[in-house]
Amino acid sequence: MSLQLAVEAKELEELRTAWGHHPLGRVELRVNDPFLTGEHQLLASRGRRAEICYVMHRGDPQAGVLLHIKSFYPEGAFRLPTGGIHVNETVIDTLGREIAEETGLVVGDASDQVHIDRLLGVLAYDLHHPALGTVPFATYHFLVRMPAGATLQPQDDEEHIAGWAWRPASQLADVADLLEAVQIRSATWADWGRYRALSHRFVARQLQTAQ
Repeated sequence: MSLQLAVEAKELEELRTAWGHHPLGRVELRVNDPFLTGEHQLLASRGRRAEICYVMHRGDPQAGVLLHIKSFYPEGAFRLPTGGIHVNETVIDTLGREIAEETGLVVGDASDQVHIDRLLGVLAYDLHHPALGTVPFATYHFLVRMPAGATLQPQDDEEHIAGWAWRPASQLADVADLLEAVQIRSATWADWGRYRALSHRFVARQLQTAQ
């Protein structure tokens, strides 16, 4: 499958015009049911070809970035928040919508709004599934700053957010290790954990390079 099926050239050019040059990575991963096919693991369903990931901090990513866990995840499986890009929805619109739904905060330029610092990069995947074939997907990672004094108030019950945690950016590789280790506790979530770990390692590299 072509990278362009998950990441559109025009879309990338528009993002580069707005946010400057950013890394574009690509990985391959072999997966199996229930990843991509089971409940809560329908990553590329309903026409979604990509997702956003917001890396939220409170002034210094090295002091802490926001993780969350959902009620149906394996115990302790905290991760960076993501959200699927709807058909005919732009990447930036998705970012604003997901942040609003999950945190109750609004993206904008005002002092009481979430500020987009930069686009950290895009990670594209070729997900090889025995029944579905090769499924292309991509994650657009944005570094965003939470306004001072703000609180997290999820607005959409369907997000099933069960808790938040702050971790120094330097610990994102450790978070990735924990996600990969989900397979020890749950075969059902094994491929999900391996997939999610890739994004955390990508973000850890970008934030380390920026230091």
